[in-house]
Amino acid sequence: MGRETPEDILGHACTLVRLCGQDAAIAVVLLALVLVGTATRLAAGPPGVAALALLPVLAGAFAVSAAYAVRSRLTLVAVLGDVRGRTGSPVDPGVPWTPFASSTALDERVRNGELRRLLSAAHRCGELSWQAVAWAAATAVLFLFWTMAAAMAGG
Repeated sequence: MGRETPEDILGHACTLVRLCGQDAAIAVVLLALVLVGTATRLAAGPPGVAALALLPVLAGAFAVSAAYAVRSRLTLVAVLGDVRGRTGSPVDPGVPWTPFASSTALDERVRNGELRRLLSAAHRCGELSWQAVAWAAATAVLFLFWTMAAAMAGG
């Protein structure tokens, strides 16, 4: 098996980061739909005791999904900031790994270590954003149950 080049590692990390963004966008859209639907239903009048009892469960799932989406973004931003702080290098794939204050390139060992940290963070962000999507889907299903409970209560 061939050895991965730094460009391969960085490309893989960038792909994971793009997927994280897509997952987060899906979660945000689902959560926005649930929020608008819930607000619309509540504005129409009190939904009944059964629906009100389910509302905290719906709100809890919503909060968990939103927290995962935010944590994914904050984790990525923190790691990129750490790498930039340790190396003084831009972390954009189109920019060479040369520190701003120096004309010497980063040592290969340091560069590879930082790339591995970025890849690890991208994997972690991917997991967090996937959790955000899963919880957003659960929130959407709970919203359907909540809406049915509100309709059955005659509200």
